[in-house]
Amino acid sequence: MLTWADYREWLGTTAVSETDPKVRAPELAELSTDSRTIHQDHWFVPLEGPNFDGHRYIAEAISKGARGFFYRSEKASLLPANLRPLGLEVTDTLQAFQLAAAGWRKTLKNLRLLALTGSAGKTTTKEMLASILRADGPTFATLASFNNEVGVPKSLQQLTPDLRYAALEFGARMPGNIKFLCEMAAPYIVGLLNVGSAHLGVFGSIENLLATKLEIFRNCPENAIQIANSDDPRILENAIKTGKKTLTFGTSSLADVRLLSSEWLNDGQMRIRLRLSSKGEITVVLGVAHEMFPINVAAATAMALAAGVRAESIAAGLDGFRGIRGRYFIQKVHDLTVIDDTYNANPESMAAGLKTVSRAFSGKKIILVLGDMLELGDSSAQNHQKIGQHHVATLNPSHLITVGTEAKHLAAGARTGGLKPEQVQSFDNIDQLLTACIDFRRLGNVVYAKGSNGIKLNKLVEQIIAVNK
Repeated sequence: MLTWADYREWLGTTAVSETDPKVRAPELAELSTDSRTIHQDHWFVPLEGPNFDGHRYIAEAISKGARGFFYRSEKASLLPANLRPLGLEVTDTLQAFQLAAAGWRKTLKNLRLLALTGSAGKTTTKEMLASILRADGPTFATLASFNNEVGVPKSLQQLTPDLRYAALEFGARMPGNIKFLCEMAAPYIVGLLNVGSAHLGVFGSIENLLATKLEIFRNCPENAIQIANSDDPRILENAIKTGKKTLTFGTSSLADVRLLSSEWLNDGQMRIRLRLSSKGEITVVLGVAHEMFPINVAAATAMALAAGVRAESIAAGLDGFRGIRGRYFIQKVHDLTVIDDTYNANPESMAAGLKTVSRAFSGKKIILVLGDMLELGDSSAQNHQKIGQHHVATLNPSHLITVGTEAKHLAAGARTGGLKPEQVQSFDNIDQLLTACIDFRRLGNVVYAKGSNGIKLNKLVEQIIAVNK
């Protein structure tokens, strides 16, 4: 049971109230930032943003059963007098939430916490890693893609003393983000998968993006073990410079976990062969094939080995892995195959996804539904045009549908590459596409949907599944 003394130690000067609230201290798992999902005995943490202020929902949270709440000093006037004894006054509610999560994590001395970042493949690799770790002991994995300054503390508050492992992913929207997450979560193993062009419009240059991703090495604890992609000299050299213990993965003969081969099987599965330094070779069979999965498997394997997982648990944990919803997730509705790759997109992942579909469904009538790749900055139009001309046109789908203003450059590139005008259709947004009620079964037998999450192509996948059941 946590006490207010625990919270005061963790929050330090962030806690303003001189007296404790008139209710017992919450367990970490009882903290909630969403008044809409408050349950009995939860503790409400009102967050603030440009267009919202959670303090306005404190009374609603209490009416739903919340036991108490944090509140920022400047917002005290919004609180009815009868509710103030139930609250803990702080200088910043988000910071209080983060400090509490960080304090709780420090109490879990025996937990092996593994964290990874990269421009593409973070969530898939994290789920592969979690599958491996679960085969070896009690494991927690980041919920959904809770990988930012709010999501990571939400994950930390779910950790319990009985866990052996935790697998988290770290994302970044600006320099310093990953540094902050490292300091809060104190990971035991850290991994950097790759550095591509995702969010390039936010960071301004590849150099800034690389420097931010490298924070996971520079700011992890001194005794942490680093997992570096040996195929990228930028990543490898910077990992070595920290002087911390480093394990590598990749296709190089010098990699600690070397990807030896990958084979596409007739039943849609994939066989991957790895060499594990002095531990010999293992073969892994996944339930779904993708161009990027072999290197993702190598990365997850390296992280698991660094945590002390046995080779047998690695093969057992990955046996039959079938992917995750929103990230190349295959569903079949009668004679229509729907591939949901709608969670995110950048030029590298888009090219890999199109190459995968072309190879896995050769001879099929493929319908591509491609949305904007967001946050690419000044190179956005050029990148979209290249994808259309060099990847979509090469695949030669039966039909191309684009969604969003930037994706119109992709459509133009596809026409330049040889697609006929009648093969291409463009919509400004997802609502226009949904309203069109396209009969996809008439156009082909495979639908591949991919775009940045903000385009909401997942709504189309849901509509296709519902209509064709």
